Amino acid sequence: MSRMKRTGLALAFAFAVGLPAGWILAFLATPILWRLEPVLKMELAGHSGPSDWVFYVVWGIVIPVLFFAFRDSGRKSSISGSGIPPRP
Repeated sequence: MSRMKRTGLALAFAFAVGLPAGWILAFLATPILWRLEPVLKMELAGHSGPSDWVFYVVWGIVIPVLFFAFRDSGRKSSISGSGIPPRP
């Protein structure tokens, strides 16, 4: 598979998995955010869930991590019987 195609697929999978996963993680973090509000003296979550910017921060972390994980998961192992590392 070409490098460009692998990168495109990794990006598509990262967004397809990362958006719902980030949303779920942000909502699961709501009790923690409520406890951090008085300490940080800023609103992190309201009565209906995390603030919008919290979603963006979580997505900004989750999607790139998934992108690199998906992009690198398709590569062949550098340990081979011939001792020659695979081409990039």
